Amino acid sequence: MKLIQSYENLKENLQTLEYYLFEGTDEEFEFSAGLIKRGKCFFAYKVEDQYFFAPSRFVGYSNNSKKKHLNNSLHGGKTNLAINRILGYAPKPNKKLEKMYLEYCSKINIEPNKTGSHGNQRKFWDTNLELHEVAYLQKFEEGQLSLRTHLIRERNPKVVKLAKENFLKKYGKLFCEACGFDFYKVYGDLGKNFIEGHHIEPLSKRTKNKNTNPEDIALLCSNCHRMVHRLPHPIPKSDLTSILIK
Repeated sequence: MKLIQSYENLKENLQTLEYYLFEGTDEEFEFSAGLIKRGKCFFAYKVEDQYFFAPSRFVGYSNNSKKKHLNNSLHGGKTNLAINRILGYAPKPNKKLEKMYLEYCSKINIEPNKTGSHGNQRKFWDTNLELHEVAYLQKFEEGQLSLRTHLIRERNPKVVKLAKENFLKKYGKLFCEACGFDFYKVYGDLGKNFIEGHHIEPLSKRTKNKNTNPEDIALLCSNCHRMVHRLPHPIPKSDLTSILIK
């Protein structure tokens, strides 16, 4: 894989990582959360007074993605050098950022490792990059600065897990509430108990903190989940089938 050559290359990877964390599928969230949990060197950037953290081994390779990363056996030392060249300095331990990193993990429901990978102390590039400079926010309506700060505070995978459990108790299997697609029926054991959780009320549209109940989650197949995010306004569960299938 090619290493990043510019600040713009790095920002493109931040865009991808943030999409996985806040708008992606459950698998994409788990993938990106795992990188943050296990990482050693992090690119730190701000959302107002809140720091975000991106692991160097992901953001250091040009045009990276989940698929590319999982097939990449190269170590993170190469990406560190690439980021050093762009920023003009190397990462180093930082007690303030270590504390901010732990707070960040807590807010997105990640239990971080006690140390970085291989037992090494975590290191950070402390940057002045503000979130509104990231290209991702210019491409999606819900990505305004204040809303994204709220998003990171609210997302909780546990409510989706409970919604799936309640659905299983009621129907005995998981299937798409819009089109009826059953992953287990089509894919066998590979698709058993698989479905994606969709917030009927987008977190980005909330104006204040409030709890999310399992009833606020619609269970959708991957196609319907992607399509519902393309609609200009949220739709209730009762309208999912008529609107999406039409």
